[in-house]
Amino acid sequence: MRRVLSITGNIIFTAVVLYLCYFIIQAVQNQSPAVFGYRMLRVVTDSMEPVFTSGDCIIIKETGQEELAVGDIITFVSRDPSLQGGFNTHRIIDIAADYTVGNVVYYTKGDNNNWEDEYAVLYEDIVGRYVNTLPFGEQISSFLEKLSDRNYYFAVVIIPILLCFISSIHQLVKDIKERKS
Repeated sequence: MRRVLSITGNIIFTAVVLYLCYFIIQAVQNQSPAVFGYRMLRVVTDSMEPVFTSGDCIIIKETGQEELAVGDIITFVSRDPSLQGGFNTHRIIDIAADYTVGNVVYYTKGDNNNWEDEYAVLYEDIVGRYVNTLPFGEQISSFLEKLSDRNYYFAVVIIPILLCFISSIHQLVKDIKERKS
């Protein structure tokens, strides 16, 4: 029974380490993996001040089209060429039907901006709706910013994860050999 628990623990540990590797790699590449429909994003401008500011980390949740309303803050893939398909998080100021293509369009604006966004948002562009700002988000944001330096990333993340992974695989192989004996 003890061996079964040891093997199970090692398999779970290995799975968690692999998922953390995936999560960190995605974060460094400015991508945000979803966990149970939630994503954590780093804010890079003050366009939504005072709700959140540059350096904060926010949580967004995937949402259905019927749940969106004027006043909601959404994160979407921007069609603005200057943002090159990057994420943008602004407030919905109007929702309208585009009868030429039969889609609902969302008009957005940053709370701290004097103008509304030039490009309307389609539902398929929406990544999620703002839920909350993370406590200690500035520290998390600073850490993620440092991870973009390859030397720091390698020393702080990759080496420890590789050592844990190798140790876990070694223990798993050892447990399997003992079980066969």
